[in-house]
Amino acid sequence: MCRKRWVLLPLGLACARGLIGQELPRLQARADSLAREWRHAAAVADAIDSLERARVFVGHDTIRVGALTIVTNASPLPLREAAVRAWPLIDSVYGDDARQLEERPYAIVPVDPDTTVERPPRHNGTEIPWDQDVASLTLLLLSTVPVAPADTALQRWLGGEVRPLIHADVERAGVYVRLVTAPFEASRRCLIGDISACRDALDLFGRGDPVARWYRSARERRSVVLNTFTGYFDRGTHLATLQACANGSDSACTQLLRSLPPGGLPRPLTHDARTTLVDVALHLGGRDAYHRLAASVGLPIADRLAAAGGIAIDSLLSRWRAEILASRPTPVSLPPWGLWIALGWTILFAVFGLRSSRWRVN
Repeated sequence: MCRKRWVLLPLGLACARGLIGQELPRLQARADSLAREWRHAAAVADAIDSLERARVFVGHDTIRVGALTIVTNASPLPLREAAVRAWPLIDSVYGDDARQLEERPYAIVPVDPDTTVERPPRHNGTEIPWDQDVASLTLLLLSTVPVAPADTALQRWLGGEVRPLIHADVERAGVYVRLVTAPFEASRRCLIGDISACRDALDLFGRGDPVARWYRSARERRSVVLNTFTGYFDRGTHLATLQACANGSDSACTQLLRSLPPGGLPRPLTHDARTTLVDVALHLGGRDAYHRLAASVGLPIADRLAAAGGIAIDSLLSRWRAEILASRPTPVSLPPWGLWIALGWTILFAVFGLRSSRWRVN
């Protein structure tokens, strides 16, 4: 069998060479034709891509309100109305730096809200169902402003990027409630007018021990450890120290808090307090305030806020505190007859309760 194969192999090669010699010109022509077809198809695809990019990013559906620029497709989305609402807030925060939006447009791709409808190929842009209302679109524009973001240090302190306050009064009222209810002395002292305590509560002291500045009493330090980090410290080498802290050792509680990684300590005031402080600084500092804030990289946050607002940091904190106090929630007042209604319901529930078999004496 092997000999037969070796005998047939030369004959096969000879036949193949003969066929190749006869078919080579035809095969070459065919290959040239395929190459031309491929180049033509590639050119068509490039042209389609070019037109698509032009339609999405430079197309005729471009909405401009001030410097705010939205590139989109024709749809029922009320984008212009939302832009009219969003632009004044954007301009009030970023000032002259808002001109960046002329070169940094929002790219929005409206899509059919019916999920059973096949969507077009995905583009570079934010897909939004075209049944959204003006309020939700305004929130979207304000929360995704494509201005160049601030540096990492500022974002780390703030807890995110600098954005317009969508509901400023509500957020300031929330900070007031936080100042009143926070279990930390620094927050309470800030509320009654201690500006140095406001510095500490807002993490503006720059250098120093945050444990000592944020938690000013042994009771606070013990409370933070036991209420927040018991599950973190109740194992391994920290267990004995945790037990000592629970038994009243302030040095053990302090040691545990200082052993936490950077950023692990809970701050007396949350990010909304810092956001409202930045908002005050930007409004006081005029149209160049955001630029000064973003350009002062490397300085302490307190100095950067003072430079943005154009006033000393203590003056800025006093102004911020005054605005927070002015935004305190309005207490709910009962009408004169409300007390009698409440008293009546109390008596009624008392009667039903006393008639229950639980209260009967056998």
